[in-house]
Amino acid sequence: MGFLATFDAVPDDKKLLLTIGALRQDPIPVLAELRVQRPVLQIPATPVNFVLITKRRDVQDALNHHSVFTVQPYQPKMDPSVGPFMLARDNTVFNQRDKGIMKALIQQSDMGQVRVKVAELACKAITEGVGADGRLDIVAQVSRKVPIQLTGAYFGFPGPDLDAMLRWSRATQEDMFYNQLNDPDIHQANVQAGAEMKAYLESYLLEQLDAIGNATAKDSVVTRLLAMIPPKEIGFDMTRVMSNTMGLLVGGVETTSAAISQAISVLLDQPDHLASAIQAAQDGDDQKFDGYVWEALRFYPQAPFVGRLMSADYIVGAGSDHATEVKAGTFAWLSHASAMMDESIEPDAGEFRPDRPDWWYMHLGYGPHRCLGDQVSQQQVPETVKQIFLAGYTKRAEGPAGQLDFKQGPFPESFTLLKSD
Repeated sequence: MGFLATFDAVPDDKKLLLTIGALRQDPIPVLAELRVQRPVLQIPATPVNFVLITKRRDVQDALNHHSVFTVQPYQPKMDPSVGPFMLARDNTVFNQRDKGIMKALIQQSDMGQVRVKVAELACKAITEGVGADGRLDIVAQVSRKVPIQLTGAYFGFPGPDLDAMLRWSRATQEDMFYNQLNDPDIHQANVQAGAEMKAYLESYLLEQLDAIGNATAKDSVVTRLLAMIPPKEIGFDMTRVMSNTMGLLVGGVETTSAAISQAISVLLDQPDHLASAIQAAQDGDDQKFDGYVWEALRFYPQAPFVGRLMSADYIVGAGSDHATEVKAGTFAWLSHASAMMDESIEPDAGEFRPDRPDWWYMHLGYGPHRCLGDQVSQQQVPETVKQIFLAGYTKRAEGPAGQLDFKQGPFPESFTLLKSD
């Protein structure tokens, strides 16, 4: 029985949980069925209804109409933790000013050194993480550690220790982006993480300011930010510096870890593509290698959708044979994962093509809320995968340990690899 047959058969009050479960377990076939049979899936629920939008043109249209498809739902989860933030605002000073400032500090010219640093961190994590039996849990030992350490090394927010940064990252990410059912314990962990980050940053940022004044500061995004605090008329004061510094951690670890581990999982199941990717890595052809990673991730995306709250009635798919009126107040899931597989736009979307053009991918978002650190992710994700492969870890461990395990949560938690024979 397909997903829609089950969906239509269950009572309305069960449809939302059914859909969440199906998307977490194996989203690609569910989304493929929906694109053909019901591209706009309306889901009755309490206190708000939901809609899942699956066609590429419809997803892009929604993401471009941020006055209708708003990020307002993120505010109650972000504001108590990191303060007013660009990810939870549409067409406000937080987008126009804050994002403009932060984008100016993350320079394209830095990306070569970022890639070199990622390679260094990944090699060290692999070497230190291998067990006595030669097994390597890439989630626990590599894919989470490298983004955390890069947050300190490049962005300039090292935190008090690795454990605190991991806890803060997980708590904020889980509540802000995955707590659709509003579990109060998950929310409280996020608020507590924000309070701890602020307490740490109050003294850390002052230390960095002193270092800048003494010309002893190390170059980083944070020190660049502190060195250019604009006039008070601009309104970008130390509270904005703190909020945006916290934001460098919030969205950069769990999603990166998932992208690394999920791309590897796909490539391990495709021996021919894996062999070609390894050859590209050994040849030092980063452009070719990166193509294998981003294409693999398309078949197992780290985020199947993003959420938006609709502020007005809207016809999704206007002018098409699936045009659907969706009412204001509906919570919309806009599926990047489905959009990247839309055969009605790209007939070969179901094929594995490592030379696919960059514009087809939506791993880093689309429209006004595209990932702030997109340039960094474009280096960090494939380089970490490359170093794992170059170290010889291209074989699953036997049994459940060799399968990517989410442990019934939103993030990959373990994935053990062995060196190839």
